[in-house]
Amino acid sequence: MTLNYQPKKKKGENDRAPRAYAIKEFELQDGTIIGVFEGSRGHIPEHDILIKYQEKGKRLRTPKHIHWVLDLLIKKQHKPELTMKFMKHLRGMYDCVEAFKNKEDRLKCELKEVSPEKLKPFQELNKYGEYKIDFIAHLIELMVKMEKNTPPEKPARVFKELIDSMIRGDEIFVVASRATQIGH
Repeated sequence: MTLNYQPKKKKGENDRAPRAYAIKEFELQDGTIIGVFEGSRGHIPEHDILIKYQEKGKRLRTPKHIHWVLDLLIKKQHKPELTMKFMKHLRGMYDCVEAFKNKEDRLKCELKEVSPEKLKPFQELNKYGEYKIDFIAHLIELMVKMEKNTPPEKPARVFKELIDSMIRGDEIFVVASRATQIGH
């Protein structure tokens, strides 16, 4: 089954856009499917993606930064040192992950930082919070690819600023406002 959704009508348009179908899907061990869809924004629109996911028996959802942030904060309450190591691992991904180079690269959508070997040291964190670490890692690698599809003169750095803020131990109000992008 290919993930799909009905895009919302744009303001001023009478006709609905056709259904959108995932160009790539990642099925995780727990049955969650992450779908990558063609986007149309950013510095180079043909490199843009939209991310949606569906957990077993649940509806299709669009992930938000606040979701993984809250989940990491829950994990941190139970296993602070291990969560800090995982957050630093995610931060390291930001430096390694590259934007899509072309439309074909986007269609392949290869993820290189989410192998089971790289995530094995953090498995214990799966006991806490809502999300598994492989879900968070897949999501972050895709979000970083999206962020890196912004103009060099005005780069988007929401993930980078958020994870740095969490690693620094900024107060929760700062982290939450960054995650919801309502200022800080």
